[in-house]
Amino acid sequence: MPDISEILGGVDAAAYDWDIASDRIAWSPAVPRPLAVLGTIDTGAAWSAGTDPEAMTTRTSTVFGATARDEGKGVGYEIEYALRVPGRDGAPRLVWIEDVGHWFAGTDGRPAHVRGLIRVVTGRHESDQRLAVQTRFDSLTGTLNRLRLLDVLDNMLSDARRYQTSCGFLLVAVENIGAVNEALGDTTPDDLIAGVAKRLREKMRAGDALGRFSTTIFGLALANCSLSELQVAARRFMDAVHDAPVQTSAGPVGVRVTAAGIVGPRHAASQVEMVARASETLAEIRRKKRGAFLAFAPSQAREDQRRRYVQLAEELIAALNAGRLDLVFQPVVDAHTSETAWYEALARIRDEDGSARAISGHIEAAEKLGLVHLLDRRVLDLVISTMAENPVPSIAFNVSAETTTDDEWRDRLMELLGSHPTIGPRLLVEITETAAPGELHAGSDFVAALRGQGVRVALDDFGAGQTSFRTLRALGVDLVKIDGDFVAGITRVPEDRAFVRAIAGLARDIGFRTVAEKVEDEETARLLRDMGIDYLQGALFGSGGPL
Repeated sequence: MPDISEILGGVDAAAYDWDIASDRIAWSPAVPRPLAVLGTIDTGAAWSAGTDPEAMTTRTSTVFGATARDEGKGVGYEIEYALRVPGRDGAPRLVWIEDVGHWFAGTDGRPAHVRGLIRVVTGRHESDQRLAVQTRFDSLTGTLNRLRLLDVLDNMLSDARRYQTSCGFLLVAVENIGAVNEALGDTTPDDLIAGVAKRLREKMRAGDALGRFSTTIFGLALANCSLSELQVAARRFMDAVHDAPVQTSAGPVGVRVTAAGIVGPRHAASQVEMVARASETLAEIRRKKRGAFLAFAPSQAREDQRRRYVQLAEELIAALNAGRLDLVFQPVVDAHTSETAWYEALARIRDEDGSARAISGHIEAAEKLGLVHLLDRRVLDLVISTMAENPVPSIAFNVSAETTTDDEWRDRLMELLGSHPTIGPRLLVEITETAAPGELHAGSDFVAALRGQGVRVALDDFGAGQTSFRTLRALGVDLVKIDGDFVAGITRVPEDRAFVRAIAGLARDIGFRTVAEKVEDEETARLLRDMGIDYLQGALFGSGGPL
């Protein structure tokens, strides 16, 4: 009888063994040639980093997001997703994977070991896709659907390589859909999207293609397009949208769009790479200046940052799996009595030599690679465990933007509060500005769900983002934490002092409490007390330690 390697090779499959504590992936011997490049990925973090960002499910999310419990025989899974791997020319390409296996729990009931089998099913998936795109157009706008648009872009890029020309890909994001929906009702955003599509179509050249890339983003594939022509085209499309209000069923509505683009094959060797880099560039310009345009430019710093993210994510996952994530507790004091009102839990990685370090960089990497839910769930468990064992007045902790829409995190919180009913009123969850107001309805639902369990909610880093006073009131938070960069400058910078004073006055008028972060000296503390700030936090009162 042939050995296991021969059997697997005959069906182009490979077996793997993932040890979660070390984050190492071991592969079966003699990985078949179609899978050879996948067999070089030897850590869970690297596998997650290579997973297509558009994947609806992944091995990591399936294993760590499982609601089933291992009763001694493991918990099975069977999923399909795409990986981005280097092609023969070095450019990324998508490989579709069928991933079947079982995960096994450790003594704490959490996944500790994963064993499975992968098989390349790209051909089958492409066949399914061809069937799916028989309906090629978006029903609302009449433009191409996303899959058909990407097919057109792929063909344009092939032609550009063949004839030594270039092509462009432009993403155009409609910015004010949420505000329009809130102000004018559910049907108006559809009218707005359709109106924007009409204006973009009117400014297209023969040979270009327009498609609906996502709910509020359009994609334009531009044939025979150089970098300078891409910039001119972007301005033409944006002006067409901005020049006059769009007619909707509720009346004329002004609209703003932000755009980003890339030229291939100069700056991207494949359609997948063009889309990924255009999407990254769009996210960058939306952070900096909405309503503007940015073209992709190669950056060694960006590539270095990607590698750094993978390294930090691997360190974080290894620490989580080895139980080396700890909490320290920084006091938050009453501004007038200086007595501790509550503690904020801050996560630290404990290295193997026993030293501890902050994890702000690890958090950013985990958010970029879609792994931050693992951290937030672990912090939640640690906080509840600490509160069950200690009669502290209250503990606060941060959650990421992703967690505000994570039903499993919310379910876990409800389960823990059900087991410890006295903890809810002593718990304070901090959400950042970017997590709360992006979609007002979702942010309000998250706050309401927590407050329904007696949990207080704070809006963290207020002033660092774009939250309006109206949004702040609608969210219904209990406290606002003023961004520490403003607080640190109030003794030197008049504008920072005026901003903090304005927030203190607003708090009194609306009826929420305020917390000032980064209070490092007595002069700053005195000014904040005089302004009417309720609570103070910073090195002046303690940098964080055990309870």
